[in-house]
Amino acid sequence: MPPFDQVGVPTTRELMSGLRQAQGPAETVEKITETHIPGPAGLLPVRVYMPVQQPGRPRPLMVFFHGGGWIAGDVELLDTPLRSLANATGAVVASVEYRRAPETRFPGPAEDAYAAVKALAVRTKELGADGRLVIAGESAGGNLAAAACLMARDRGGPHIDLQVLICPPLAPAGDPPFPSYDQYATGHLNTRASMDHFWNLYLPSPEEAVNPYASPLLAEDHAGLPPALILTAECDPLRDEAEEYARRLRSSHVTATTQRYNGALHVFFLLPWLTAAQQARQDITAALRAHCAA
Repeated sequence: MPPFDQVGVPTTRELMSGLRQAQGPAETVEKITETHIPGPAGLLPVRVYMPVQQPGRPRPLMVFFHGGGWIAGDVELLDTPLRSLANATGAVVASVEYRRAPETRFPGPAEDAYAAVKALAVRTKELGADGRLVIAGESAGGNLAAAACLMARDRGGPHIDLQVLICPPLAPAGDPPFPSYDQYATGHLNTRASMDHFWNLYLPSPEEAVNPYASPLLAEDHAGLPPALILTAECDPLRDEAEEYARRLRSSHVTATTQRYNGALHVFFLLPWLTAAQQARQDITAALRAHCAA
């Protein structure tokens, strides 16, 4: 792949879609439902995966946001990984489409994410879940998942039982104090220049970088947030900021667990056959059992 910061938005979207060719065969799930939910600027498409029946396991509704630097990605990119995730965890997984930058910059995608959480929270049992609610996302989707949890805390709900953040960007890349941004600045697919590029396209102005709904790491207070499972890739500039987010959650008396996958690149979750992706599904399953048991 060429560096994302050196190609235009349409090419980036094509490249992201091309990752589907490397994902391998898609698992069969019990049922897939296409639906829509109300968002701030219109209806948002949602694809819901009902896992193969697994009696005795918790069956929360997991609202999942795709990655793509806020500018690319869609439910199709996550179709194969989320089939595997639903079957592995036993969760009903709702994959949400949100408005993308640069056509819609912050706070649009974050507000879409929160609207999706609110709308789906009241439909958990209708969609076949047991009433528990998990918010999850990969890459930029992890940022939106973290932002939606902050909004839910600040705006009076809904209650969220667990947040799962996979390689999330949590603050702009400008001049971070994290070694991973220097160690993996180039040569490992997701680069420091690419993250600068994505943030510049997402934020309408540099001043918005300190808004906690754009940069959850910079929130003044992380108390009262849901328990968190934060998954990181060793060879990713975003690794250290995600692990620092877990430390800040713990310092605010929020349960937060991290798992780093050695040798993995930023996009590991998108390739379900990778050892890191298989381990991630096991780790998410364990977290669901711990936080969503009946």
